[in-house]
Amino acid sequence: SPETSAWTYAHELGRLHLEEAFSDEVTTLYYDNVTQQTAEEYIEKAIGEGCNLIFTTTPSFVQASVKAAIAHPKIRILNCSLNTSHRYSRMHEAKFLMGAIAGAMAENNRLCYLADYPIYGTIANINAFALGAKMINPRAKVYLEWSSVKDRDISENIKRTQASCISGKDMIIPEEASRYFGIYHYENGKLHNLAMPLWHWGKFYEELIRTIMDGTWKYDDDTSSLKAINYWWGMSAGVVDVICSQNLPIGTKRLVDFLKKSICSGAFNPFTGILYSQDGVVQEDPDRSLTPEEIVTMDWLAENIIGRIPKIEELQEQAKPVLTQQGIETRKG
Repeated sequence: SPETSAWTYAHELGRLHLEEAFSDEVTTLYYDNVTQQTAEEYIEKAIGEGCNLIFTTTPSFVQASVKAAIAHPKIRILNCSLNTSHRYSRMHEAKFLMGAIAGAMAENNRLCYLADYPIYGTIANINAFALGAKMINPRAKVYLEWSSVKDRDISENIKRTQASCISGKDMIIPEEASRYFGIYHYENGKLHNLAMPLWHWGKFYEELIRTIMDGTWKYDDDTSSLKAINYWWGMSAGVVDVICSQNLPIGTKRLVDFLKKSICSGAFNPFTGILYSQDGVVQEDPDRSLTPEEIVTMDWLAENIIGRIPKIEELQEQAKPVLTQQGIETRKG
C-alpha cells in the first residue's frame, strides 16, 4: 500500500497528479495490497467497473496482465517492468547526475551506494552513478552495499569505509520520517541531504494519456500482430528528474543543470564512449552508445566500484522471488 511501500506511494502520487491534470476527463480507481495470486481477480474487477486503461505496478503481475489483455483486446493494460522489450524510463540518467553530485561533494573521495536487489535496471543505475562520480572526481571510489544480502551490517560497513557521501533510498514514505534517502552527506557527524532522484509517474501517466486522447497511441504497422509499446522515456520527457536541496553549493547546482540540459538535448549520454568494468574494457568505441537492451541487462560493474553483484544464494529469502521474476541472467561473483 502507499503507507508501506515507497514504490506504491510514488504511483499513488502519479494517480493523484492525473486527477488534477484531467479533472473533468479522467476518473481513476485504485486497488492496493493485491498479490500475485489475486491480480487476475482485481484486473477483472477494474474492467467490470468500466476502466479502459489499467496499470499493474509490479513485474509479478505480468502474466495476469497478458492474460487479461488477450481476453479483453479493447482494454489497454500496461505493466511496469524493465525486464521486457517494452520497458519504462531511463532512471540511470538521474543516477548519473546523483553520482556527479556525490563525486563533487565527497572530500575523501569515498562514496557509498546502497542497492536493494540485483535486478534489471539496478546495475545500470549503479554504474551510471559511478560514471558520474568519476567524471567529476577521477579519484572517486564507490563502495557498493546490498540491503538484501544475508548477515550484512550496512551501518558498520559505512563506518568502516568512512564514505562521506551516501546514495540511499530513492524515495521514502511519509510515515518513515527519515532523512536517509537520495544523496546525503556526513559532516562532523551531521547529516545533510543534497539531492534525490525523482521518478515522476504522474508526468508519465499524463503524457501517455494525452497520446490516447489525441490519437497518437501507436502500435506496429502490422495490425495483425500488435506489439507492446516502448516507453523508454527519461529526463527529456520529464518523467525522470533530480531535485537538489538548498544544501548543494551553487556551483555544483549549475553543473547539475548543465549536465541535465546536455542529457535532455541528446548531446550527452552517460553510456557513450569507452567504458571500463572491474574486469577490463567493456566498450572500446569512443563514439558508440550502449543500446537500451545492453543497459537494462548489464551484469558488470564499473571499474571504480568496490564490491560485486551478489549471487542468489547469498540473498535473504524474501529477495529470491524478486530475482526469479526480474533478476539479471548472469551474476558475476
